[in-house]
Amino acid sequence: MERPDSRHRPLQPVVQARTVLGFGLLLALALAIGLGYWVVSDRRHRLDAAERQSQALAAGVGRVINLELRNIERAMHGIAGDAQQLLETVPEQASALISESIAGVVSRHREIHSIVLVAANGVALTDGPGEPGFGDWIGRAPHGPDTRLQFGPAYALADGRWVLPLALAMPAGRGAGQRWILARLLTDELQSMTAGLDSGRDGVVSVIGPGNILLARSLDGTARPELVGRQVAVPSPQELRQRPEVAQHASQVDGLRRVVAGHALVHYPLQAWAGLSTRQVLLPWYRFVAIAVMLYLLYWALLLVMLRAVGRVDRAQRDILEQLQRNTEHLRLAQYTGKVGAWAMEQHTRELVWGGDISAMFGLGQAHSSSLRLFGRHVHPHDRRMLARRFASAWRSHSAFSSEFRLVADDGTERWVVGRGGVVQDQAGRQRMTGTLVDISERMEAMSRVSDAERQFRLIFDRNPLPFWVHDAHSLRFLEVNRAATVQYGFSREELLTMELGDLCPGGLPDASGLVEDPAAGFDAAHVSQHRRKDGSTLQVRVYGSEIRFGGRDARLVLAEDVSERLEYEKELAYRARHDQTTGLINVQTLSDRLDQGQHPGYQVVYLQLRGLQPIRDSLGRETADDVLRTLAARLQQWADDFGLAAHQPDEDFVLAILHPQRSSAALEAAIEAVREPIGQGDGSMQRLDARFGLAQDDGSGQRAERIIDNAALAAHALETAAFEISRYDGALARGYSERLRMAARLRAAIEQDEFELHFQPILRLADGSVAALEALVRWPQRDGTYIPPGDFIPLCEDTGLIVPLGNWILRRAAQAQAWLQRQGCQDLPVAVNVSAIQMLQGDLPGELEAACLQAGIAPHALHMELTESVVMNRPEQGMAAMQRLREAGVCISLDDFGTGFSSMSYLRHLPLSSIKLDRAFICDVDRDERNASICSALLMLGHSLGLVMIAEGVERPEELEWLRRHGCDQVQGFLLGRPQPLESALLRVRGVASH
Repeated sequence: MERPDSRHRPLQPVVQARTVLGFGLLLALALAIGLGYWVVSDRRHRLDAAERQSQALAAGVGRVINLELRNIERAMHGIAGDAQQLLETVPEQASALISESIAGVVSRHREIHSIVLVAANGVALTDGPGEPGFGDWIGRAPHGPDTRLQFGPAYALADGRWVLPLALAMPAGRGAGQRWILARLLTDELQSMTAGLDSGRDGVVSVIGPGNILLARSLDGTARPELVGRQVAVPSPQELRQRPEVAQHASQVDGLRRVVAGHALVHYPLQAWAGLSTRQVLLPWYRFVAIAVMLYLLYWALLLVMLRAVGRVDRAQRDILEQLQRNTEHLRLAQYTGKVGAWAMEQHTRELVWGGDISAMFGLGQAHSSSLRLFGRHVHPHDRRMLARRFASAWRSHSAFSSEFRLVADDGTERWVVGRGGVVQDQAGRQRMTGTLVDISERMEAMSRVSDAERQFRLIFDRNPLPFWVHDAHSLRFLEVNRAATVQYGFSREELLTMELGDLCPGGLPDASGLVEDPAAGFDAAHVSQHRRKDGSTLQVRVYGSEIRFGGRDARLVLAEDVSERLEYEKELAYRARHDQTTGLINVQTLSDRLDQGQHPGYQVVYLQLRGLQPIRDSLGRETADDVLRTLAARLQQWADDFGLAAHQPDEDFVLAILHPQRSSAALEAAIEAVREPIGQGDGSMQRLDARFGLAQDDGSGQRAERIIDNAALAAHALETAAFEISRYDGALARGYSERLRMAARLRAAIEQDEFELHFQPILRLADGSVAALEALVRWPQRDGTYIPPGDFIPLCEDTGLIVPLGNWILRRAAQAQAWLQRQGCQDLPVAVNVSAIQMLQGDLPGELEAACLQAGIAPHALHMELTESVVMNRPEQGMAAMQRLREAGVCISLDDFGTGFSSMSYLRHLPLSSIKLDRAFICDVDRDERNASICSALLMLGHSLGLVMIAEGVERPEELEWLRRHGCDQVQGFLLGRPQPLESALLRVRGVASH
């Protein structure tokens, strides 16, 4: 057998150190440029971010100060208007009345030290200190660009606090010089606005006033009042408005370098400055620079290590290549003779001759020749006869032959070979047969594996529980289907193989064509399609498809999973997620999502707060209440069909959306009518419900619907009645609720910290003018010496339930006051205490009274209880039981504010009362108002007929007192007879009356 040419070209090394070095240097240069660019860019970005943050801080502080000054200016305008009117109408009393008005304003603005009306020379015309240097600075005082408010120079008070004078000119009156409203703003308020801001470490926020005087400064979010009053060099407000300044400067105060931004107030000559420490801003940048340098050095270290490694690899490659060159010839021979061997057989000898490669390849031992009979022993027994016939046929016909058979090696292993040969004639004229043996074992094994795979695929395809089929990619005719597909569609296999894919799709081929037109590697993205069964019914299937070759043609393998039940279940889940199960209406979240789509700008939201359903549920059962709720929901759904959307918020609230604001009036009337109409029951009864309506509107500011719904709910909660009334949301309502929440928190703390006081007002007997009792009235003093009126916090205490602990505190303090009066020699002077209906009905008033009297060491009859009519009207049985317990303990009980609560006469005659108090509304002008006089006369006669002591409260005029004396009133109280005073002052009043 002829061997191939063994000549070859020498191999070259694959890796060269010089190439690696050149590439490494280029990469080092690129890395240096990239890192340098990133370092410089990162520094610029950090400084830019610091500038923006400084601008935001300065602008934010400026806006807060601007709002504060606006409020102060409005208050000063109000004082100026009131003062001008008082000076023109009652000049003699103007000074006192203006002072009282100013005191009220100062009590509400703790940021103001004082407000005073001054003349042009600074002399005070009302209570309070004047301004000695007023005339020197008022003429040149700076003011805002669009305001009449003048700003004077800041100065320190005697207690060390700094104030900023603010002056507002009043219109010149007739015969009078120029007057000014002068307010002194405490810079502590400006200091509090800068404190706590997130300016970072060494960050500073400052407020600069007229004359570039530092009014407030905070460092690290901490106030630094010791620097107030220092003059600093900054641009004027006009320059700062024309060209806002943002730059890096070294501080004039501490020398630290900062990124500084200034903001001039729009309406006032003040400036807000904010600065972030440059060192703190760039501190992360320094770390970034260090990391970049370390990375660059690390790269050079790795490059050096790589160069050394490449050198070693280069040398090793050269050694390996030399070895490869020595073995190249042997390798080429091995590749040449890999699996092919040559053989020959002489006709007259019948002996086979082969090369050593065949012996080694097929395990035939060391022999290189053998007789045909002996060679036949190495042929597999099943292939011997076939091979012998073909071999003999080739000799007879002198034709070529090719046959596949198995050879069995000496160790028993089998190898598939293909033998090829033919009869040839040599130069001597002798005939021989020669040919080759090729090892095809791997090919046969591969064919076997393919056959096994085909058999396994057929088994998986047929037995798969999911419907599969194969259809032609072009004609869409079914080529194969499995058993599950025949079960799902009801057609037999034979029927399906005569059909096309479009026969299963009621809508035609568009759904099916997608399976052909969407090429994909593996299965395509699944899609849902509607298919038809043999009986005409339809089903929803999720279809997966993949391109395959089937029978030599392009085809598609398709999985069609029946998902009808799953889709129905998902639809049900989606419905439940968007709707309320009791009413069938959408829920509030779904309503909010639909409104947020922005298709109905200017929509209105009506929050319907239902009343009356809980009593139905408690008395008639939940099922009846649910029926009523569903009936109302059906009406509101009809309303929604006409006007917008309706949603239910468990348990008793509905939310309605009016999508067309121009129909708002009709929609509101229809909603009220839907709730007002009685709801009939199966037993013939009628149920009536009440509701409160809160209304809020989308103002186009981009608020989310959830917020607008909350606003409408707040408006509904603000209503005090349960009638069919509509409350519209506005900003004042929200601010009022916020103020109520803040005052409620303050009330709770005030009760815990014992901040309240009791003042006492005398109740006099008209017969002899003696003091019959002292009424205890609660007062809430403030740090500035003012008092919050009881009318501002008592209703809030009743709404929040704080009236119970406050009332118990008043009982204890009143008992202690009565004990003190006894020690002062006034044993027969009782103390009257007002009791809230909530305290009477929710608390244990008799028990608290007993405990308070026991602690103070007095008898219960030393205290009188004054109750309002609502105690009896709201819960008559419970109220009368509590009153009976008090009466049994010897306590005198008065019915306060009689005539204002529509008392029932049937209850009045059974109440254990000692006296009745006539309300101020009937006493006012009783001497000249015939209607009030008639009512008072009737009430006095009614009380005396029941044997009760009649007390008139709110007496403020001598004529009213004289009328009450003439008509037989027993006792009186009011400002005419004595204002509420601390206990010691009230005792002096009592002793003065007794001596008189």
